[in-house]
Amino acid sequence: MLLTHERHKKIVDIVNAKQSVSNKELLSMLFVSEATLRRDLTILELKGLITRTHGGASIKEATNSESSILIRSQKNIKEKKSIAQKCLDYIHNNDSIFIDSSSTVGNLLPLLSSFKDLTLITNGVSNALILSNTQVQASLHLTPGIFNINTNSVLGIDTIDYIKQYHCNLSIFSCGGISPYGITEANHEQSLIKREMMKRSKLHILLADHTKFEKIFMSQTCDFSDIDVLITDQMPTKEYLDLFETSECSVIIA
Repeated sequence: MLLTHERHKKIVDIVNAKQSVSNKELLSMLFVSEATLRRDLTILELKGLITRTHGGASIKEATNSESSILIRSQKNIKEKKSIAQKCLDYIHNNDSIFIDSSSTVGNLLPLLSSFKDLTLITNGVSNALILSNTQVQASLHLTPGIFNINTNSVLGIDTIDYIKQYHCNLSIFSCGGISPYGITEANHEQSLIKREMMKRSKLHILLADHTKFEKIFMSQTCDFSDIDVLITDQMPTKEYLDLFETSECSVIIA
């Protein structure tokens, strides 16, 4: 009988070779119980190695490329707006805030018009443009860097060096995925920028709708213990609630 890690490798090899495979086929090849196979597939999906399907598994789409800001901005709009509204409870006049380039945080920006004398620092060109079309009373800093046309953001060492010059009250950011392994991004440079923003701020607020859960991407941004507040639109499972509680991260449902 194969050891667990050997069995996992064989499952991944089979799925990659066949593109898609049924549970029945896997059971006939691996000689394990249905319960063991279900457990194996769950673990492999959480690791980002396969995608579970109804009655089987298929190859995992690449997770090292970030989807277009245009596509992301059109998804889960209602949920993102509810999350953004709840985030206002943590913002005050005169706050200095790091904001990332995410479409989720973009929904927050027009709501900031009720505050005075904010300082906002972002690497998101789209989010800077959103702010320019509002009545928000803020000093806006757009970081330098290399422009990424897919995400409409600026990235790179110049971006990080610029962020290092500041210390803010808050960092407000979203993510690519949330899994038991922590918070991840498809783009490693985005992860580095978010990490630097978190290093140089007092309170770290993650805005993430329910679709971000059970997804894992290539680059590790942070652990649950690095987040002070998670604002989401649906109650996470007990597994995640336990992880957040252990990490002393407050979970707020919008």
